[in-house]
Amino acid sequence: MQKTPIPWQVIKAELLLILLVVLLLAFKSFRFVSDDTRLLLRGELDLLSVTMIENALREHKGKFNTLQFEDSPGAGAAAGIIVDQIEALINRNHLNTEARGYCASACAAAFLLGENRTLLKNNDHTPTYLMIHAFRNHVTREVNYGKTETLNKKMSAKSLSKLPLNLLNRIFDDKKGTGDGEIYIFRDPQRTPNGQHHVFVCDGARHVVIGQCEAIIGMTPEKLGIRIAK
Repeated sequence: MQKTPIPWQVIKAELLLILLVVLLLAFKSFRFVSDDTRLLLRGELDLLSVTMIENALREHKGKFNTLQFEDSPGAGAAAGIIVDQIEALINRNHLNTEARGYCASACAAAFLLGENRTLLKNNDHTPTYLMIHAFRNHVTREVNYGKTETLNKKMSAKSLSKLPLNLLNRIFDDKKGTGDGEIYIFRDPQRTPNGQHHVFVCDGARHVVIGQCEAIIGMTPEKLGIRIAK
């Protein structure tokens, strides 16, 4: 029995529907902020949203001065490429960066490469914070020491060395010796059994609460060259 061929109009409609879904997902993570000077990246960073930002900057020269990140876990397989592309856009357009909610991994790296860096108060009363860790090969999960050390130097330079290399390099100070350390920088001080603190270094072990990590006594975002929006 011969199969009835699918009309090309149906195939075309299905392809258009798939394209529409992809574009809707991209727009969900990218939009203009209401004051018309900022571009917002929400959620996971990907190559499509970076391309959309590049297009917006090119089509509206001089209009935007800030990239704002919101609740971003970072990026997936192309994390290194995405950070490099965002860095190029920041340097070419002299962009400031802002973060609201959590900004981890590639998001934290991109944020710290901004001309001026500002942590915003979160709207839903959860903390705004950065989480910095080493870059890894997406397949083997091995630490890319060269990429990580290069980015650490760039992030420190952007802060005029207020964010010191000896702090950034503590992401390699993990118990297993596999580069699993993490640095957390909170906009607001976090309550721990040993007082309230902004900056913590975690050793890669499984921690239930941030107070189980090492607090950097007396360190604040402002001392690291990061502004706090009131």
